[in-house]
This record gives sequence, structure tokens and C-alpha cells, in this order.
Amino acid sequence: MLHIYTIAYNEEIVLPYMIKHYRDRFPDCSITVYDNQSTDSTKQIALNNNCEVIEYDSENQVRDDLYLKIKNNCWKKQPERWALVCDVDEFLFIDIHELTHEQNRGNTMIKSEGWNMISTNPDPSIINFEEIKYGSRAPQYDKAYLFDTTALSEINYSAGCHYCNPVGKIQRSENAYKLLHYKAISEDYIVQRHLEFGRRMSKQNLSHGWGAHYLDSEETIRKNHKHFQTDPALIKIL
Repeated sequence: MLHIYTIAYNEEIVLPYMIKHYRDRFPDCSITVYDNQSTDSTKQIALNNNCEVIEYDSENQVRDDLYLKIKNNCWKKQPERWALVCDVDEFLFIDIHELTHEQNRGNTMIKSEGWNMISTNPDPSIINFEEIKYGSRAPQYDKAYLFDTTALSEINYSAGCHYCNPVGKIQRSENAYKLLHYKAISEDYIVQRHLEFGRRMSKQNLSHGWGAHYLDSEETIRKNHKHFQTDPALIKIL
């Protein structure tokens, strides 16, 4: 019915929640994790949860060109009808009953409505995933995550997968399902992730300007996080 594809690098904190989220909604779904040679327990977590793990080597660099190659092709020739291509921190709120409901009959691409989830805990070191309930609207995450592989021959994502140019029978759902993006799960966490990815930026990314936000200073990252915590557009989602 559904095969989920994700790319991971040192995602031991978020990956268990991501797997549970989708398995709760699609109990029989297959999950493939493309692991970029993580140095933490990401690979073992995936294997312990009956996920397929495919390792790929970017020479310890952030390479969006490799990400795109994987995401644009990983779902081809799969036996399941539906593919969901996402990052580990992207949780689409749809389940098997909604996907197979009459309202989605004939649809080949499921629309999403992006929200950035923000930890409101004042302690920058605490990560409590279950307590993250607030988010702000993020139209840049209205991505094409879920689509019918029998109807499309190409998805043609651009960098970051924020846009795509699909080829095939295209019929988008009328309903847009919430997509919650869990990146800012604590201030220290987002600082550590940004600085680590910034150190690993490849020449390819730098020349194209891909992932430029990872080059922000720690001061800027912390300032932005505190701004998001007090953003008047922040509302309770869960």
C-alpha cells in the first residue's frame, strides 16, 4: 500500500518518533532509510524497527545533489502503489483510512500544509518531543510528499524538495493534510545541528547556495529560535 523513504544523518533523537508516527497510521507500511553513514545509533534504530537501511557515502559532506538523486529515483519500481518521500523531521498527518477514503479516489498527489513546530520550553537543553504542541505556518513545507507511483513516471524535485515538476497523470487532492516539521525541538539541538551541517557543507552546496542557513552563526541561530518561540503567529496544533 505505502512505502516511506527518508534520508538520515545522525537522527537518533527524531527517528524513533518518525517511525512510530507513520507505523501508527499505516501499520503495514514499508520504510527505507537512506543513511548517510551516521555516527550515532540511527542505523541500529532503523534496523530494530524493521526498516530497510541503504547506506550512501557523501564523503562526510552535505550534498543536496545526492539527496535529490535519491529522492527523485528511490520510489521507482517499488511494488507498493503509494510512495511518501520525506525527511526524518517531516510528519504528514494522514492515515490509511483517509488515503483510501472516497474523497481521495482518483487523486495521484496528496497536498500538504506545512507547519514549523517549535519547542516553547525556556530551558535550551531540554528535548521533550511529546510536549511540542505549537507551530507556525510554513508554506515552504507544502511539499509533494505523498504520490501514486503507478500514475507518475517522474517527480523531479528541486533542491530541498520544496518544488517538483511531476510527469504523468496529475490529480491533486482537494484536501491539504497537515505536515509538521520538527526541527526546532530545543534551542541547543538546533544550534548543534546547524553548526554540524555547516561544517559539512560541500562545494556543490556552496556554489548553488543550497542549505545556506546552515552557515548562520550560533548567535543568529539562538536569536532566531527565541524569536520563533515568541512569534504571535505561533498557535497550538496538537
